[in-house]
Amino acid sequence: MMKNSIIPLVYGLLIGKSTNDYNLFFEKVLEQDNFQPDSIMIDFETGTIKSVKEMLPNVLHKGCLFHFGQAVWRQVQNKGMATKYREDESFRLNVKKLIALAFVPVGDVIKAFGIVAELFDDDADDLLDYFEKTWIGERKRRGIFLNCCEFLLSFYIKLRVGRKDPQFAHQLWNVYDRIIAGVPRSNNAVEGWHNAFASRVSINHPNH
Repeated sequence: MMKNSIIPLVYGLLIGKSTNDYNLFFEKVLEQDNFQPDSIMIDFETGTIKSVKEMLPNVLHKGCLFHFGQAVWRQVQNKGMATKYREDESFRLNVKKLIALAFVPVGDVIKAFGIVAELFDDDADDLLDYFEKTWIGERKRRGIFLNCCEFLLSFYIKLRVGRKDPQFAHQLWNVYDRIIAGVPRSNNAVEGWHNAFASRVSINHPNH
């Protein structure tokens, strides 16, 4: 990025999206003496993320906000809730609030998710389960028997004892720090270059 303009400097024509494919690409890029990025923005593809961790371990990794929102929207569709999203204003707003968690300070993400999750109706449980496991971290639970006095109120309860690691760490998809720093939250500018190139070659996956 130079003077608020994004200029692609390197193009990689890969034969696939595996970790090895990306590793080979980064090996070539890293051969350049002046390649010392402060951060790298990536999509939420497993092969890309693993490769970046292996090849650029000391560089700040951030996910693209646009692709984060797209991932959530795809799940709304996969869960059969696209019609509800279009017709139910409250549900639509709540889904947007899930995506807006990317703007919350990282340390407040779990608390904020709990507040937003309470706004959904029961028919959104599958969507919330997906979001929790993928982006927040599924709750760990253990059962504890109550003492005799508490037994009259309930026989058994579940206590929260932390969370499992989510598929994508909070720091990867959260953009609060980028907002504060005034740097881009998505790679849409580069996607524009990709689309222009794709239109010239006529097909999206020329290796297929």
